[in-house]
Amino acid sequence: MRFRFSQYMPRRDKRMDLKWFSRRSGAATTFALASVVLMTSTAVAASWVQNRASTEGRSVRTLDGDTEIVDVWGDGISAGQTIRNSGIQAMEIGQCHSVEATRYMNTLTKNKHVKLTAKYATSKSLGRPVRYVDVLTRTPTSTGFVDTQLRMLQAGLVLPMVSSPESTRWRSYFLAAEKAALTGKNLWDPDYCRPGPSQSTPLKVWVNYDGDGDESNHNSEYVRVLNQGSTTLSLKGWWLRSGAQDSFFFPAATVIKPHTLITLYVGKGTPTATKFFWGSSSPRFKDVERAGGYGSGAYLFDPDGDLRAHATYPCLYSCGDPRTSQLAMKVNYDAPGSDYPNGEYVVVTVRGPKTVDLSHTVLASNGNTLEFGAGTILRPGERMVIRIGVGPSSRLLHYWGHSTPILTNSGGAVILRTTETTRLICSAWGTGRC
Repeated sequence: MRFRFSQYMPRRDKRMDLKWFSRRSGAATTFALASVVLMTSTAVAASWVQNRASTEGRSVRTLDGDTEIVDVWGDGISAGQTIRNSGIQAMEIGQCHSVEATRYMNTLTKNKHVKLTAKYATSKSLGRPVRYVDVLTRTPTSTGFVDTQLRMLQAGLVLPMVSSPESTRWRSYFLAAEKAALTGKNLWDPDYCRPGPSQSTPLKVWVNYDGDGDESNHNSEYVRVLNQGSTTLSLKGWWLRSGAQDSFFFPAATVIKPHTLITLYVGKGTPTATKFFWGSSSPRFKDVERAGGYGSGAYLFDPDGDLRAHATYPCLYSCGDPRTSQLAMKVNYDAPGSDYPNGEYVVVTVRGPKTVDLSHTVLASNGNTLEFGAGTILRPGERMVIRIGVGPSSRLLHYWGHSTPILTNSGGAVILRTTETTRLICSAWGTGRC
């Protein structure tokens, strides 16, 4: 969230100070000095909070759907402390959905006893302590704390976001968001703000969160947008973001032709009509399948502020895929003699009488990934071979593009999955596990 003076002091206190200044000469100088004192006191209070992983207090004001002013008990000052909710991202003030999110968070927290917790006491964002904000709730039979972030996600008013390194609740938060998205309510309603433009055009978004190899090339991470409709779509005024404050606005002349896609790469490069670059100098999407990993997503908004298409990973709800029973896989991980890249290969075949579309699915093994392009079709009885090395690809023969072997003889696994991590088939050997 952007810095606002009001984040650091309730309005009634600011009015009192302004009256105090108006009764004295040199008001501008006095105001400046008072501002320094105020900022110093709030900095001290923030430092006090950030030395404690758990504190309590009373929420006195809601700034927006993911930020509150809390009178933290024991911090030594009377002014409230700005607290950034962990695990969620509300739309910014002035954007569609902001008012609804602010109103509901206000209902959940204002003038209520709250507990502020974090795994790491020092977690902060723009100088504000980042905390899970839970509200004390009493009933005739029990007393406990309600997770306000989870309630906001269940209402479909905010996006899920891991406030790194605070990732302890990410799985339940992404599950809540995926369930809310299926209901199509509030933020997930594609014409909530206003109908159009091109409202009837079906769109698909997906994320390649696990780049091939060590991801030293940040453009191995990317987001694709596919126009599944029959008319050209203009992206003038459209923007794409992850759960963080990292919006990419497409150039006004950007269009997506029917049944074609554009790609937004995470790193830097020279844009074309179908390729764009976020400009990041580091990876943007966490690999959920590695130790300490967690989920993320990409969200495409139209000029009205409507969320028109999105992709979150991993899939946690309603993740079935009929292709899981239609495929078979074999892996040749040990090439004859000394291992060489094209001596290692994977074979995928169809089980049963139905044609299987593998367009934009991903083959993954030990941190290496290969996305199959549009038109990757397997018919009954056909055999698709994927060799690890380099060579000229065809419909049923693909080359992963590695100059050295990647399939360890002692053990490993090859997984064919969707971009949202739903596993279609897996083959393991030795010490490897599916």
